[in-house]
Amino acid sequence: MIKGYWLKQAKIDNTDQFVEYVKTVVPWLRSVGGTIIAKDVNQNSDLNEWDGGQLGVIVEFESKAAAKKAFNSTEFQDYIKISGLDKQLSLSILG
Repeated sequence: MIKGYWLKQAKIDNTDQFVEYVKTVVPWLRSVGGTIIAKDVNQNSDLNEWDGGQLGVIVEFESKAAAKKAFNSTEFQDYIKISGLDKQLSLSILG
């Protein structure tokens, strides 16, 4: 079976939003069969603490259908709306 992938980039404005994202989305991805296979972080400055920037992630799923199901899930859609990331998220699904 051909794997499915999320190519995702999010603009995350502050430390609290970044920490919340990592604590919420990463464990959830694992619970729905997603595996983060690459990430790229471009912070706005060289500070040791997150002060805003871009987070890019490639997530692998067992199939394109599984990747779509995860994206369309109530949990993910509710999270991105509540967190305000729905307006700051670019996500493509490949497979």
